[in-house]
Amino acid sequence: MKNITHSLIHRGLARVLPGMPASVPEGADRVQAPAPVLVSGQPATPVVLASPHSGRFYPEAFVQASRQSLAILRSGEDSYVEELATDAHTLGPMLVHATFPRVFCDVNRAAWDLDPRMFNTPIPAFVRATHRGLAGLGSVPRIVADNRQIYRTRMPFMEAALRIRDYWMPYHAALATALRRTHAQHGTALLLDLHSMPDAPEAGNPDFVLGDVHGASCASALADKAEEILQDMGFKTSRNTPYAGGYITQHYGRPREGLHALQIEMRRSLYMDEKTREKNRDFSILKHAISQLTESMIATLRTLDSP
Repeated sequence: MKNITHSLIHRGLARVLPGMPASVPEGADRVQAPAPVLVSGQPATPVVLASPHSGRFYPEAFVQASRQSLAILRSGEDSYVEELATDAHTLGPMLVHATFPRVFCDVNRAAWDLDPRMFNTPIPAFVRATHRGLAGLGSVPRIVADNRQIYRTRMPFMEAALRIRDYWMPYHAALATALRRTHAQHGTALLLDLHSMPDAPEAGNPDFVLGDVHGASCASALADKAEEILQDMGFKTSRNTPYAGGYITQHYGRPREGLHALQIEMRRSLYMDEKTREKNRDFSILKHAISQLTESMIATLRTLDSP
């Protein structure tokens, strides 16, 4: 999937990590760590499920280097989203999810979207910060909830480069492979990129926000159907407000080539207590809703592809 982009990332890494293979190091933080990305299943359906922000492995060195408590660091975590997708996964879609947290490395940003103010060493010319990166919300974030600084001191650029190599790249390699295999098997592929969100009063506190980059990442028939299904189940929905889709949706969604990407944000209070991060009694209800949505999208894709 857009291999030229990842080729350029490899070249950038080669400049800052000369002679070092692009593989996971055996450092102390990784000895007991899970693999950075877990992939389950085979491409039995044209849908791929992904959870890029539900990882809960916080490297000890990272926690110690932070000026924030672990509770604050976890505030942006999409807790349990990969568990919400397990019933949907049993219907046949592949499931890809990151085990590391977004506050450590955010795969929903371009690799080199970084805030230069984070670093105490020279910044390579290939670093290109967007407005999100400059705000501290790049691939290696500088801030967490309520604009709180994550780190006690600035870091060497090498630290960010290692995170891109050992976390960002494996996730995208796995996701791209899952989508490529699914597209090859079915002639089309729909990525349901699953996230959770706090209440969004600016959008009327919807239960779900569907992001298709304002029609650029997913065929309107698919996005419309997903919204219809959720509304029929009694959920309040919003389209592209306040979340239109991040890097993943923008990068992988190419409807003209039969590659669709739909970002799905779910209100956290539907399934958990945001203060204690404990599942609530409605967890199974939302889990079933995701399964129903997935089943209907599989059927819709097969109908659209039939002669």
